[in-house]
Amino acid sequence: MARFIETVIAPGLREPRGEPRVRALFERWLEWEDASFLPGGCPFISIANELDDRPGPLRDRLVGCQRDWLQALATAARIAMAEGHFRTDLDPDQFAYDLYAIILAYHHFSRLLRDPMAEQRARQAFEGLLTASRP
Repeated sequence: MARFIETVIAPGLREPRGEPRVRALFERWLEWEDASFLPGGCPFISIANELDDRPGPLRDRLVGCQRDWLQALATAARIAMAEGHFRTDLDPDQFAYDLYAIILAYHHFSRLLRDPMAEQRARQAFEGLLTASRP
């Protein structure tokens, strides 16, 4: 988790509040997924398939990390709402869900299916999510 914070979260949080920060978190997350030090892609996504139905401390730790990340994404959406970049009636938890779903699809399409359009499609989906979130 420390490396994820160092690579994705900390640089993203240094960006201006609102949509620029949301965009930076997304960009860094895509970079994380393709980082040379992660030959299998995001380890959190990879291990989730192994642990999703196996109770125990490792699963509990992973669930906690994922919930923290989803909360951070929802908080970034709330800040974008407060900054006037996103509509005031936006559901920040749904935004976090949708953003996470984009990355899950990207992981699947780029890793398993080796789809050369995976990144372009993820970026297009993200831009659609931003467009739908703006006032």
